[in-house]
Amino acid sequence: MNFYVPNKQAPIGIVVNFVYGLQKFVRAFFPLLILILLRVTKGEWATALIWIAVSVVFFLALVFVVAYLNYRNFTFHIEKDTASFVVQKGILNKTKTTIKLAKIQQVNINQSFINKLLGIYSIEIDSAGSAAKEGTITSVSHEVAQALKQTLLTYKENLAQSTETAIDPLVEHTGDSPKNVRHISIVTLLKVGATTNYLYTMGIVLLFANSLVYEGSRFFGDSIDDEAIDNFLEESVTLYVGIVVMLFFLAAIFIANIIRTVVKFYNYKVVVQHESLFLSYGLLQTKSTIIKPSRVQLVKIVRNYFQKVWGIAGFKIHQVFGKESFNKKTALEIPGCSNEETKEFFDMIYNKPLEMEGITLKHNYRFFGFRFFFLVCIPIVLFLLLISDTVENTWKFSSAATYFIVVTLLIWRYFRIGRLIITPNFILVKSGAWDITHTILEPHKIQKIVVSQLVWQKSANVGSLALYTAGGIVHFNTSDYKQLQHLKDQWLFTIESENKHWM
Repeated sequence: MNFYVPNKQAPIGIVVNFVYGLQKFVRAFFPLLILILLRVTKGEWATALIWIAVSVVFFLALVFVVAYLNYRNFTFHIEKDTASFVVQKGILNKTKTTIKLAKIQQVNINQSFINKLLGIYSIEIDSAGSAAKEGTITSVSHEVAQALKQTLLTYKENLAQSTETAIDPLVEHTGDSPKNVRHISIVTLLKVGATTNYLYTMGIVLLFANSLVYEGSRFFGDSIDDEAIDNFLEESVTLYVGIVVMLFFLAAIFIANIIRTVVKFYNYKVVVQHESLFLSYGLLQTKSTIIKPSRVQLVKIVRNYFQKVWGIAGFKIHQVFGKESFNKKTALEIPGCSNEETKEFFDMIYNKPLEMEGITLKHNYRFFGFRFFFLVCIPIVLFLLLISDTVENTWKFSSAATYFIVVTLLIWRYFRIGRLIITPNFILVKSGAWDITHTILEPHKIQKIVVSQLVWQKSANVGSLALYTAGGIVHFNTSDYKQLQHLKDQWLFTIESENKHWM
C-alpha cells in the first residue's frame, strides 16, 4: 500500500463504527433502556409497541448512516513535504491531526473482541509529550497495520536518507529473524494472578456488587419487604454465617483476579528482534507493541513475598508520555519474569548488567514519625472522639487497636525498605511495604532535579529528592539533605559532561 496518498480504512470498518456507535448509545442510556424493557415486559406499554419498534428501526438506521459517513470521511497518509503523519476525519466538524514523524514514540497494533470477529486490527499512535492517543485507525488488515507500523517507526533510523525506498513499507527485512522468543505460560499467569492486584480486583467486585444491589432496589423496590429482611439479619446472621460470607467474598476476589490476569495477558509473547522488544498479548483484546531501548526512560521491577518464593517478578517499562498519571496507566508490563529473564530484558534495554548494590541512602527516622503522627495518631483520636456513644467500648477500642497495629506495621515496613542506591551506571529507588518496587533509571534520562527542604527540616539536615523524566517522576523523601545536594551536583555534571541524548 502507498502511504503517501490518502488511504481509507477497510470497508468492514463500517460495521465496526456501527457496533461502537451502538455500544456508546447503550452505555449512555442503559438505565432508561432497562426501564423501558421492564415496563414492556409487565405489559404497561402494550399499546406503544409499534411506536417502540419503529423508533428502534429508525435509530439503527441512523447509527448505520453515521457509521458509513465516518468511514467515508476518514483518511490517513504521510506528507513528504512536512514529514508528518496526517489523519483526517469528521462529518460536520472536520478535524485534521498532524503528527511529526520524528516525534512518534509508539505505534501499537491492537485487536478488540469485535475486531477479532471481523478479522481486522486497530492502530494507535503516540507521540512525545502527549497524554492521549493522537492518531487512532480502527479498521485495517494485519498486512496494512504491520506495514504502516514499520514505516512510522523506522523514520528516525532512515532520517539520513531522503528517498521513499528508504522507508518503503513493502521492503521486507528478511535477513533479520527473531533472536529469541519467550512465552509466558498459563501456569505463570496463574501465579501472577494469585499474588498481585488484590485491592484493584476488590474494588471491581465491590463496585459490581453495589451496582447490582442499587439497580435491584430501584426496579424491585415495591416488592421488597424491608422489615422481613431486617428480621432475618437480626435472627439468622450469626458469627459463623458472617465468616462464611467473608470467605466467599475473598474467594470471589481471588478467582476474579486470576481470571482477569489470564484474560489480560493470555498468550503473552516476547520477541527480541532488530535490537528491540516485541510484545504481544491478550485473549479478548490483543495488543502488540515494539519497545525501542532508546525510548525507555525508566524500568520498575516489582515483587512481593509470594513472588519471591516462586522466583518471579513484574517488569514494567516506562517510555515517553505526557502526564504522570497517564504514565502509570500505560506502563508496559511483562508479568511473571524469572530472575534470569529479568536480567536478560534489562541487559537488552540498557546493554548493561543489572546492578543492585552501590552507595546507599536510607530514610531519616522522621520519615516514620511524620507518617505515624498523621496516619495513625490523628485518625485514631478523631475516631474515638467522634464515634457514637451507643457503640460498645469493646468494639470501639478493638477497632482502634487493629487499625493502630496494621497501619503502624505498614509504615514501619515502608520506612525500613525505602532506600536510594547509586551505582556506577544507574540510580535505583527501592520502595514499598508489600509489593517491593525497584525503580531504575540512567542519570542522562533526567530532565530536572529538585532537592527540597521544609522549614522545620533545616535543623535536622533532612530533605527530599524528585527526579523528573519523560516517563514519570521518581521520589525519595526525608533523607540526608547535604548528601542529596551532593548527588544532585554529581548527576548534573554527569549529564553535561557525557552529553547523551535522553531519547
